[in-house]
Amino acid sequence: MGEVWIKEAEKLGTGRIGGSMDSPSAPGRVVWHTTESGHGDTSFRNVGEYLIRIGAEPHILYDPTTDRLAQYGPLNQSARALRNDGATRTNRTGRVCIQIEVLAKASRPFTGYWRPGPNFRALMRAIRSWGVPDVWPAGSCAPGATRSRSTWATKGGHFGHCHVPGNDHWDPGNIDRAAIMKAAGGSSPAPGGSTGDSGGSSVARYKVTINGLEYGYGATGAHVTAVGKALVATGHGDHYKSGPGPTWSDADTLNYQDFQRSLGYSGKDADGVPGETSLKALMGKLPTKPASKPAAKPKAKPVVDLSNLVAASQRDPGLRQGGTTHPADVKVVEAALKAEGLLSASYAADGSYGSLTKTAYAAWQRRCGYSGPDADGIPGKSSLEKLGAKRGFTVKA
Repeated sequence: MGEVWIKEAEKLGTGRIGGSMDSPSAPGRVVWHTTESGHGDTSFRNVGEYLIRIGAEPHILYDPTTDRLAQYGPLNQSARALRNDGATRTNRTGRVCIQIEVLAKASRPFTGYWRPGPNFRALMRAIRSWGVPDVWPAGSCAPGATRSRSTWATKGGHFGHCHVPGNDHWDPGNIDRAAIMKAAGGSSPAPGGSTGDSGGSSVARYKVTINGLEYGYGATGAHVTAVGKALVATGHGDHYKSGPGPTWSDADTLNYQDFQRSLGYSGKDADGVPGETSLKALMGKLPTKPASKPAAKPKAKPVVDLSNLVAASQRDPGLRQGGTTHPADVKVVEAALKAEGLLSASYAADGSYGSLTKTAYAAWQRRCGYSGPDADGIPGKSSLEKLGAKRGFTVKA
């Protein structure tokens, strides 16, 4: 799973801006917007509040001149910055649809004057963590960009608002797409590391989720190994130099692509990333995520009866007739006093509230800030509750 909240980002609003994605098996994507405003801290504050007020929050607000970064909501849920395309909820398309509002104007591309820094790299790190490749499937963001429904529905990568079907804005303007990727630094899950429009290697590098399990580049688990072994068993393991292993690599993708083609698939349907039908054909059935083990029930805390303990503490040492000194309660307190370093181990389990236990408890009372008659070694509710909270027992008054 990718980053849900970017640790470097400020938080804006309540954190609740959308819901689950409609097509989580589709590739992840990013949509770049511009606010058509100025930049700087005043604009950051005013625009940030305005987007909340009109209910059009993106995931991210970014200032290209100060590298200031803020986040409205979790990246694995939808945002509110796009119009629907008829019945298609564009905000909810893809595994993720991360929307970024840049404090800039489309008529003056921000990549011509921006100053990206560590916060921009953090943003791109989070984007890449969702398997979004460094590609621009719809091409240039210059005026006149096309809004292809098929490209939007099937391709992962970076889009401008100008590329999204059902929308009429032409932001973010003719930004330098290569500069975006260069400023991000590091590597990406893009096909062949390409930062072009849709070219580069034919090896797909995105992930899908089927029955709660991830498949595709970077997916990890025993189920990935099982797929690799099944590919080898069907004669589609030529691309392995070692393995198969628990992490999905380009070799897995290429071998799976060969298997898809053996089933008669072609084009984007044979890109090496599993779909439900081909996976079922390979494995015989769709693997399911193992049920998680129920959490172990917390061990019940001992309960010390304060009235019993006070009665025990007021008796002389050694008067343990018929169990009337309540040794079970005393032993719990003795163990706690031992753990505090106030009572010797030799006397910490005898169940008798003798003079040494009383002296040790008086020391605990003084540690709690009591003095004089309030630190006489006879337990009171407040001091006993403090000892219980620290040493794992509860008090019955």
